[in-house]
Amino acid sequence: MNSRHSRPARGLFSGAAHDGLICLMAILTNLITIPSFVHADEKTPGKPIPPRAGVPSVAVGTFRQQVRTNYTTDDGLPEGPIHQLAFDQQHFGKTDQVKILAATEKGIASFSEGRENRWKMIHETKTPITAVLTAQEQTWFIQDDQVIELSSAGQTKLIAKAPADVSLRSLLRSGDELFVGTSAGLFVIDNGALLTVKAVNRLLGDLTEVRQLAAFNQEIVLATAGGLVSHNHRSGETSLLTPRDAQAGWALQDVRGVGFDQQGNLWFAAKQGVGQRTTTGWKLLTGHDGLPYNDFTCLATGPRSDVWFGTRIGAIRYTPTDWEYRQGKRWLADDQVSSIVVTPSGDAWFATPAGITRIEARPTTLREKSAFFNREIDLRHKRTPFGYVDAVALGKPGETAKWTQQDSDNDGLWTSMYGAAQCFEYASTHSEESRKRANDAFRAVAFLSEVTQGGAHPAPFGFPARTILPVSGRNPNDHDNPAHDQKRQQKDPLWKVLAPRWPVSADGQWYWKTDTSSDELDGHYFFYALYNDLVATTDAEKQYVRTVVDRVTTHLIDHDYTLVDHDGKPTRWGQFSPSAINTDFMTDLRGLNAISILSYLLVAEHVTGDPKYRREYEKLLFEHNYFTNVLTPKYQNGPGAGNQSDDEMAFMCYYNLLTYEKNPKIRLQYLRSLSRYFLQEEPEMCPLFNLIFASFYDHVDEHWDQVPASVITDSVETLQRYPLDRVNWGHRNSHRLDIIPLAPHVLEAAGKGYRRNGKVLPFDEQFVNQWNHDSWRLDRNSAGSQLADGTSFLLPYWLGVYRQLITEDR
Repeated sequence: MNSRHSRPARGLFSGAAHDGLICLMAILTNLITIPSFVHADEKTPGKPIPPRAGVPSVAVGTFRQQVRTNYTTDDGLPEGPIHQLAFDQQHFGKTDQVKILAATEKGIASFSEGRENRWKMIHETKTPITAVLTAQEQTWFIQDDQVIELSSAGQTKLIAKAPADVSLRSLLRSGDELFVGTSAGLFVIDNGALLTVKAVNRLLGDLTEVRQLAAFNQEIVLATAGGLVSHNHRSGETSLLTPRDAQAGWALQDVRGVGFDQQGNLWFAAKQGVGQRTTTGWKLLTGHDGLPYNDFTCLATGPRSDVWFGTRIGAIRYTPTDWEYRQGKRWLADDQVSSIVVTPSGDAWFATPAGITRIEARPTTLREKSAFFNREIDLRHKRTPFGYVDAVALGKPGETAKWTQQDSDNDGLWTSMYGAAQCFEYASTHSEESRKRANDAFRAVAFLSEVTQGGAHPAPFGFPARTILPVSGRNPNDHDNPAHDQKRQQKDPLWKVLAPRWPVSADGQWYWKTDTSSDELDGHYFFYALYNDLVATTDAEKQYVRTVVDRVTTHLIDHDYTLVDHDGKPTRWGQFSPSAINTDFMTDLRGLNAISILSYLLVAEHVTGDPKYRREYEKLLFEHNYFTNVLTPKYQNGPGAGNQSDDEMAFMCYYNLLTYEKNPKIRLQYLRSLSRYFLQEEPEMCPLFNLIFASFYDHVDEHWDQVPASVITDSVETLQRYPLDRVNWGHRNSHRLDIIPLAPHVLEAAGKGYRRNGKVLPFDEQFVNQWNHDSWRLDRNSAGSQLADGTSFLLPYWLGVYRQLITEDR
């Protein structure tokens, strides 16, 4: 689909996914010959650039990357929901290992870390096991809510039975005593009998259901329907807890979870919110403090001052500095969480109706994440022997072992951004792998302005295609044809009718796609300049860049700053001339398209050294008012408004304008433009936009007297929270307590919002393919049928490293 403003985050596919080749390895690269560059007469490549004085940088070390693993019947679990989890730390020689137990519909299953990564049934039953407790090689469990049994040394014996009108819910050991939470209050086991703890049950009145139990030293605390109860089982002292802090006090009922952390601080979860009791008093937290949701089911504390809360729509992690919401298939087998345990390593395990999920806290670095995404892209995401980088389709949701490569309208853009990342990596590391990747990506992008020449429907010299498909596959014109275009035109009068939309190349090997957009050119020129400056070190490489840049830019100048297709007419979005953007035709793109064409001409002057490009550049600036046009770079109504693909395009252009423009007067105008633009973008925590802003910004107005440290720290947070799982899972956030709906100043504001801290949702609580997504949208309906590539991590990360805004202690 060629319409830049109506396309989704990655663009619609041109038709059905490319011919169903299920890829178990990278596409073979020996189908055609791709010229390689000669490494003679090498010159010094680009070197990292330190930040300007006063611009902050952030040192990043090892952090804990969350990685999800689901376990189902395929991994040894029985069918049916998982009711409860428990763990016991075992000692095997010098190695501490954790054994996880699961109470299931058909017995108890066990999983031991470090051994087989499978569950096995260690106690099978005909009725459900609804609760389990393990310690010191002994396991207590509740069968069918009625019977308590003990398993030890291979033997199982009956401990106690419940009265007919009592359902057993949970087990807790404190000292030498075994306590039982039930539908009728708290009980204790004494010589095989269930004895009521009268001091507790009297306080509960008619609301006697116990949801969770916790103990520290001699204190037992109960989460119950009637409130939060504290009971000292030595002294017998018992009370209803009524937490109060400086702002509020809560008379609790319907408490859903309770636990003690390693410091002995008490935590609880109730409809009012969550609370913490320390030696100095209570702290109460609600949606205004960042709590995402409050329909709790359970609670578990972790080893690093973190607390996990289970809910009926996902799980929540609290740390002293942040909240994390884990919802949807990216994070959980099912959103209904019935039980959580957190092991000493910080791994969290979740019981759900669809199986068990483990969220591992895996120590890693940003550099290691970069290597992971580079490998993933090499394996799956390079289409055709040229290696165009794009998302792939999955045969089954979330299953990445088999995939189908596909084209999109924006292959040239995405491949350019991938290539730019490799340029920054090479300049930072001088890695031969990144040099090769950058060379290959440049060859792919360069070919787009070569494949259009000749054939039955040649484009004017220098016209770049959107993408290509091999003629050995499907004919895309079967779908993208005039009849289809005419239907589109009925709804969208500016839609072009092209015949063919996919001409065949002169050598008969490729279909190439027409109606190229400004999106593509913004990406191409961003990559052209970086490749020229940071990677191209031989005379052959330098000349090849000059040739490519000259032919594409000459095409634009020869056609009145317009992309003209094989039909002799302008493409829909490739129009940058004064007659287009200074009139009513493209008023909403006046600022953006001015920035775009100016950046193209400036790059062309820099790469080729031809003064004609500077003359054209200054003519547009001063004779056609582009100097003024750039001050309104986006058609919008404030944060959250406008077309997000504009943002990605604009910031790549700003990078070129502020890199190559040395005239202080003109540069100051670009900085004013960037300042106004970044006011709208700062809440989005986009590392690409943030790091470009930090790379160049100087004080020009009252908005930014300096680059705030948060610009860099927000970027690092997004890069750290960027998931390794790039499947396009859906997510739900519109029900959250910490969300403020976007105000009506934004057209189509329904379904959009941001957190109470003023920022959009964190990266791992939404799905982001590329940086042209709408980060204000709260919900996304997608079933995990696509696997995105990691370019949106690689580009800002390596840009930050190259500009020394991000440093790493390795």
